[in-house]
Amino acid sequence: MVFNIESTDGSSFQCIQKLPPYSFKQLCITCLLSLLPYISQCATHIAGNNTNKPQDSIKINFNQKIADAENDNIKLTEAYFEYGKHLKASGNSKKAIIQFEKALEIAQSSNNNEKLATIANYTGNTYVSIGDFTASNKIYLLALKASKKTANSGETAKISMNLASNYNYIGDYEKATKYGLYALKVKETTHNLERICYHYIAMGNIFRENDNVVKWEEYVRKAYKMKDVKDCASISDIAKIYNSLGGLAVRKEKLEQALMYYDTLMVLSKKANYKQGINTALTNSAGVYKQLNNFSKALELSTEAEQYFGENPYESIFNKNFKAELYNLTEQYKKGLSLVNENIQKEEINYYSTEKLKTLELLYQLNYNLKNYEKAFFWNDSLRSTETLLRDQHIRESFEELETKYETEKKEQQIEILTTENKLKNQRINAGIAIVSFLTISIFLILYILNIRKKQAILKQNDLQQQVLRTQMNPHFMFNVLGSIQNFMMQNDTRKASNFLSQFATLTRATLNNSTAETISLADEMNMIKNYIELEKMRKQNKFDYTIEYDNDLEVDFIQIPPMLIQPFIENSIKHGFKNVNKGGLLKISITDKIHWIEFVIEDNGEGLTNKTDKQNSHKSMAMSIFEKRRKLIQQKYKTDFKFEILNLKDKYPKQSGVRITISIPILNND
Repeated sequence: MVFNIESTDGSSFQCIQKLPPYSFKQLCITCLLSLLPYISQCATHIAGNNTNKPQDSIKINFNQKIADAENDNIKLTEAYFEYGKHLKASGNSKKAIIQFEKALEIAQSSNNNEKLATIANYTGNTYVSIGDFTASNKIYLLALKASKKTANSGETAKISMNLASNYNYIGDYEKATKYGLYALKVKETTHNLERICYHYIAMGNIFRENDNVVKWEEYVRKAYKMKDVKDCASISDIAKIYNSLGGLAVRKEKLEQALMYYDTLMVLSKKANYKQGINTALTNSAGVYKQLNNFSKALELSTEAEQYFGENPYESIFNKNFKAELYNLTEQYKKGLSLVNENIQKEEINYYSTEKLKTLELLYQLNYNLKNYEKAFFWNDSLRSTETLLRDQHIRESFEELETKYETEKKEQQIEILTTENKLKNQRINAGIAIVSFLTISIFLILYILNIRKKQAILKQNDLQQQVLRTQMNPHFMFNVLGSIQNFMMQNDTRKASNFLSQFATLTRATLNNSTAETISLADEMNMIKNYIELEKMRKQNKFDYTIEYDNDLEVDFIQIPPMLIQPFIENSIKHGFKNVNKGGLLKISITDKIHWIEFVIEDNGEGLTNKTDKQNSHKSMAMSIFEKRRKLIQQKYKTDFKFEILNLKDKYPKQSGVRITISIPILNND
């Protein structure tokens, strides 16, 4: 006989009893007697379930605190905040955020700015851990506003730098720089050295993303110098210092030195049981071994890093893309494809544009290598669409931002001029009714003020004109290159077109950054020139070659010059000099330090200047016209010579052809 025994909590078990053939009465008595031990077993089972069911003592404690707090906002805020921190520590960040939001609402309603700043900053960090930077930025701004109303400068600086790091992560470098410098200003003006190393490293990372290696290294060195000073750095800050030193070594192609820094990071992190530091050391070391073509070691380290991942989904997405690249390089295409298929299905990948593009690129390459051509072309189309969307959006936003900035400054200047004129009118009226004995003094005072304001207005106008000219140069330059890309893509060579677009993206970023700067390093100018020539060389199907010569002792990283002045002349050499050249074209660029200026000599072996080209060139291009205006403004502002000359080589050397352009650009370093 089988008995199914079910408890009140829904659990059940079976009792099996074999019975002999009895009379009905005997059978009933026997059944009841047989059931007694199982009824006891059932009671024990139910009691056991109730006893063994885990109770969340922390949640009970939390509910008790809420009940005890009643209408005490401070106790309510603290209760929600502490329970939220418990949930986050347990790995449930989304539920933790719900508790933080309740705590924030109460803190806001009670105008408790100190508590509001602390909780909002913690909430912003939690949003970052799940990859929601939009929500994180919103909460950080709330935290910063509340913190400014308190006397806690350290908290204000920390929140501002967290906000800067967020903007840096999503590519908004202007806001990143703004909030980063504000954080440092607060720390330094209040002489607050607590965790100053964190702020230096975060500021350095902003310059790293802008490819300003000099400033990046400057801030890393500042942090390194202060790391052993009491309270200036936490273990995570020291880990970031060695990670940044490793990154600088990689940028300088000193790979063995980079591995030494990452090994130091590993030792320190393991000693402190700092999992994020261990993960960073393993991941970055894997990247170095990949550059050294030691793919097996790189794969080993990236796999080991997985056990140290936190909640941030970026770590997993980046790691899968990295391993997929290694599998692609070692022809293990199916393994790589499995990883990127996982990535593209994650909703969080939309927060990380760089990794999304990399995932799409790998989906195309791996499917192509596996001869899944239909899927390969599908992912290739998705990749190009995403690239175009991101590029067009970035360019459009940059142009709109530049235009808005210019119009705003223009209106502010007009208001300032009108305000000045009104003040002068009032001063003249007051002077007319003043005592005669003060009339002469008043007139001299007015003239003096007018003279100063006039000089200031001229300087502001000069700076504004230069900015407008640089802004005009930016779209002109970019539209020329876009035209080149369009011509190239019409040839239907998608692989080369992809390389072309990738190089153009690098050039676009440098152009957008440099066009708004008053000065840039000679190294940045040279890099931009190289990228532009490579693009044109690709478009011309290698019908010409080029050389760039300069003395190895030339301090290209430290010499500051006005940006984007050389490109128009290089453009003319390629466009007109090599117009009818099918092969063998040569463009020579030499750079010489003349102490107070840098001499650029641009020479081509093209057809040179003819009567026909002279007539064509009599109508100057927009870029050349802008160059001439900028040259005059720079001469006027800095009181220095800025010369350039054009020589038709055939006029001086009958056996040579081509054009030589000599430009003497003044050095604009502060010293």
